[in-house]
Formats: sequence, structure tokens, C-alpha cells
Amino acid sequence: MAVDDWQRKSREMVGGCCVCLDETGWPDNQLVYCDGSGCTVAVHQACYGIISVPEGSWFCKRCESQERQVRLKCELCPSKDGALKRTDNSGWAHIVCALYIPEVKFGNNSTMEPIRIAEVPYERFQKSCYICEDKGDSMNAKGKGACISCHYPSCRRSFHVTCAQSSRLLCEEETGSERLDYFGYCEHHISQQHNRSYVQSPADLNDRSSAASSNSTASAHSETKTENRPPGDTSKLKKEKSTDCDSALIPLL
Repeated sequence: MAVDDWQRKSREMVGGCCVCLDETGWPDNQLVYCDGSGCTVAVHQACYGIISVPEGSWFCKRCESQERQVRLKCELCPSKDGALKRTDNSGWAHIVCALYIPEVKFGNNSTMEPIRIAEVPYERFQKSCYICEDKGDSMNAKGKGACISCHYPSCRRSFHVTCAQSSRLLCEEETGSERLDYFGYCEHHISQQHNRSYVQSPADLNDRSSAASSNSTASAHSETKTENRPPGDTSKLKKEKSTDCDSALIPLL
């Protein structure tokens, strides 16, 4: 269900997109809420590969599958919450994890599924998430998903994408030439980047792909990435993803 349809529902729906964390929706890239019982998933069309928003109820892929909750887990991190889609091995993975682990790809870039994880190197699954360790969650720190590394040179800290997302450690950089880079920092080094001009909040960028207007959704692992400009700007930019850095999301500064 689109954010514009709130008045037609009695239950309160709050929160931003599970993928980009932005709470803003646009006519050509609506913020859609899952109508599944007890589900809290909210996503932009472009962040979840929704080509068109149905007039009636909309269900995320997890609710649509009706698979037992106990069997649902992300192949790339310990978290079971958030916006999941099927993987090519019949499992599940978060869109945010798929977007920001470099070796992960989508079988179809428009629908952003299935999520192809076969090329993720074994070493990523052997890294330990320092955020889990700091929380005393040693069981999930290692061996429960793949980790990306702090983008700061010589820093060896690693973390799960969703752990970094919840800690606001993920960044997006516009590098010019119609290109975006994605990466994350540990807590120590993210503070050193907040004064850098390329670290911007979602309110500053408002750059998510428009699935409704172009039938092409955002994929950091496709050859190009179509960006949705702020309301009033109908131009579309194609951004190429860098292959030489770990991926991540924009921090809320």
C-alpha cells in the first residue's frame, strides 16, 4: 500500500524505507507499506524492484510466500527483519545486503530478484562483525553472514551490512561522471568523515531510482544505476557502480 493511501487504513504506519532509510516518497517512486499481518516492511518502489504499485493491498515477498517465520533468515547477515527477497539457492537475503556487498548481483535488475550470492567469497563469511562483538553477541559475530570492511585505509574492522545500517555507518558518495560509490566506516572513522562534503544525508541527496517512471530499478551491481532526482526535477542520471570498494548506505547525519 502506498503512503498516499494511509487514510484508507485504520492502522498507523510509521518509519522510512527499510533499504535507504529515507522517509520521503515521490509520485514516481512511492513509499509502499506491506499489508501483511504484523509486518513492518516499508520500501520505495525503486529500492525493492516494484514496477507498479497495486491499487489494493501490497505484500512484501516474505509475506507473499507465507513461509514459516522460523525458516526465514538472511543468507548474508544475522537479521531476520527488513526487506527480503529470494536468493538463487532458494534462500532469502536483504535487498540492502545485496546492494552493498560487491559480489552480490540480481538475476533481474528491474525486479531485483533473484538475489545471486554464489560469487560472494568464502572469506567474507569468515570475517567477524565488530558491532555484534561490541554488543556481546558473539554467536552472530562470525559465521552468520558476510561482512564488509571499514573503508578507511588500514582499518581492519568488519561488519554486517545491516549492523552498520542500524548504527548509521553506511555512506554513499557521488564521484561525478554519472557514478556512485558505496562504502561503510567503523564508528571511529565515520566521525572523521562527517565534515567531508561527499558524505550527505538522504534529505540532501533524495537520489533513489524511479521504477514507476522508467521500469528500471536501482541496482548498484548492474552496469548503470538510474537515479530519481528530487521532486520537480524530471531528469534521470545513470550512475555506474565502482567495483573497488565495499558497498554501503547513506548515513543519517
